[in-house]
Amino acid sequence: GFLQRSRHAIMGAAGAVRRAATRSTGAFAEDTRKVEAIAIAADGSIWTGSMNGVIAQWDGNGNRLREVNHHQQAVLCFCTFGDRIYVGYASGYIQVLDLGGKLIASWVSHNEPVIKLAAGGGFIFSLATHGGVRGWYVTSPGPLDSVIRTELSQKEMSYARQDSVKILVGTWNVGEGRASRGALVSWLSSAVSDVGIVAIGLQEVDMG
Repeated sequence: GFLQRSRHAIMGAAGAVRRAATRSTGAFAEDTRKVEAIAIAADGSIWTGSMNGVIAQWDGNGNRLREVNHHQQAVLCFCTFGDRIYVGYASGYIQVLDLGGKLIASWVSHNEPVIKLAAGGGFIFSLATHGGVRGWYVTSPGPLDSVIRTELSQKEMSYARQDSVKILVGTWNVGEGRASRGALVSWLSSAVSDVGIVAIGLQEVDMG
């Protein structure tokens, strides 16, 4: 009995060392598979999102039903609304999936990672790491948007006109001292007659 217990202890310690060594050498591979988000859909299925962008659907017994990957960035959050699943990514993208995992819509919502999604009042609200919050109609963006964009592009000539405009862009360091009217006229008047827009940026305003 003593030898048997000792054997079990040694084997257990060896297994622990082996697992630790595997984690240390393959840490990156493990991290990319780590689950970062989870949600329950309207049909009772469970959805998980991983660091490598993989989204998996599970039943209530823990059986994997399907796996999809529509974006190569980490999934950080989910939100469900009706038969739609909204996915927030580290890239700032939001995607909309149906209950079968099919991609319905995708767009850039923020220039920072989307860390939280919430539904309310016919909107899906997204929160980014920089603190920005935006609201999106649950019916848009969606498949209808591509139809609208196509129709608008085909009729663009009826409501849009293209023109060429010259723009004069200058910068003025006001901290160096006040400029006289004559100085401004000599700086700008030579070009103003040929341009449609004059844009002046001021430097060191608090110093002048």
